[in-house]
Amino acid sequence: MKLVFSAKKWLFPLLQDSATALVYPTLCRVCEASIDSLDDGITCRHCWLENENARLNFDHCEKCDASLPRLHLKPQARSCGKCESFAFTDARACGIYKGSLREAVLALKRQPNIPEHLQKLILATFWQLPETDKIELIVPVPLHPSRLRERGYNQAELIAQVLARQVQLPIAKTALQRQQETERHRAGMNIEQRMKSLAGAFTIAAPRLIAERSILLVDDVMTTGSTAHEIATILLDSGARKVQVLTVARAMTVFG
Repeated sequence: MKLVFSAKKWLFPLLQDSATALVYPTLCRVCEASIDSLDDGITCRHCWLENENARLNFDHCEKCDASLPRLHLKPQARSCGKCESFAFTDARACGIYKGSLREAVLALKRQPNIPEHLQKLILATFWQLPETDKIELIVPVPLHPSRLRERGYNQAELIAQVLARQVQLPIAKTALQRQQETERHRAGMNIEQRMKSLAGAFTIAAPRLIAERSILLVDDVMTTGSTAHEIATILLDSGARKVQVLTVARAMTVFG
């Protein structure tokens, strides 16, 4: 009986994936190869691995996770020299904003679904943060109400929910609010321009949820770190003890 149950446990997902690939053939959004597993979402396993290996070609800033030119045979944590003044203490991303992660982020803006493979990456990234045992609350970066109505959901909140279920931490969905619809950040905007566009964009709606807590801020992409810095500043001004950041992807800006 145990043998039958065990066989069903691994055989059913295998048959499900095979049937899906046969009846609903899906091509990888990156390389156009066939996707064999539902767990991989809209890109194939090879492209997921390629994205994860791409990170190993760089060193990374120990604070903001920016890519740095490799100076050693093995990956080393170094400083980019650009983030010393940022209010958050640490930031980690699942990988570089390219290939599979780029497609996953773009797909998440269109459909509220996070594939199993990405869920595992989010959890693994969480454990890369220092002092995870001291994190007490997850706060997703909010959308402006008009954009939330347009999209129907907040992708940062979905990421936060996936992580919260896995690490058993509470989420403060409404503690932080976006009160101004900021200009969409364009490629080429520097940190100063991005920070100027974010001034006064966020407000704390429930300071009692923030005070005296170590917070993990969650978003889909970090580009320059200006949004995370702005929000971390507001959280700390409202009494938070510490702010760390987790994102699905980190923009490919190589410092050094």
